[in-house]
Amino acid sequence: MKNFFYTMVLLFSTTIIFSQSFSKFENNKDVSSLVINKDLFSDIEISKKGSNKEEEKIVNFLKKIEFVKIFSTSNESLRSEMKSVARKYKKNKSLEQLMKFSDNGEEASFLMKTNKKEELEELMIFVEGSGENESVLILFSLS
Repeated sequence: MKNFFYTMVLLFSTTIIFSQSFSKFENNKDVSSLVINKDLFSDIEISKKGSNKEEEKIVNFLKKIEFVKIFSTSNESLRSEMKSVARKYKKNKSLEQLMKFSDNGEEASFLMKTNKKEELEELMIFVEGSGENESVLILFSLS
């Protein structure tokens, strides 16, 4: 029972730590941010069902969205902090690299986590800027 308790404390503490790590970007004047929570998607009334299979897939996908967080900054110290938070989050959540590319000094990594049914659970995109280019962190979570 003690082991279970310690495991739960560890899981909740890492979740809280990473939630706080991203939230520090939300209220920073040097970071542009956009945070969309599940409530926005649930408030959108989707009155008609998709008329075809593709539209139904989109509607079902929108219903699963927990949150979308987008952070962008050109501040050099914040860019390195953003990179550090992204690396820790990747390691902690065991995200797998989906794709990576670089162009003109910018490097973009697409990382994902799937559930047991091989459905997307989380997607993190990190674009590392250089020089005066902005770094962008996008975190997308599904239920």
